[in-house]
Amino acid sequence: MSKILIVEDDLNLRELLVLHLEQASFEVEEAESVEEAWDKLELHNIDAVVLDWMLPDTSGVQWLSHLRQQKQYKYLPVLMLTARVTERDKVEGLESGADDYISKPYSTAELVARIKALLRRTKKEEAYSVGKLTVNTDEGTISIEEKALD
Repeated sequence: MSKILIVEDDLNLRELLVLHLEQASFEVEEAESVEEAWDKLELHNIDAVVLDWMLPDTSGVQWLSHLRQQKQYKYLPVLMLTARVTERDKVEGLESGADDYISKPYSTAELVARIKALLRRTKKEEAYSVGKLTVNTDEGTISIEEKALD
């Protein structure tokens, strides 16, 4: 089951998003600020982020630009879900590192479909095997016949 982090400061909208995503069989973590989002990323194995633009401590696009500079989060799927609706806003959000962009109000079915599409495109294999050699990218290990190499 994929784990989604919702970064949204509006409590009512965040609770509604949690409800819809859990009904779609996602595990959900939530944060109301960028500071809390960093904590959630460090504590949980997050598969994708749903990010609002307007947050209390810094803007979503500023945080996203910083997130993309971090090696471990460079390819983390991020969908911006925001009330910012102009073409300029959408371009700025996507150029800041968002993988997708949806304007509020939104369709729940479309949101879920877009998250699933992001996860399909970014799914990675944990281990690759060729003959007796196995490389586990998540663990950073290499083994031959199940014997770990230094």
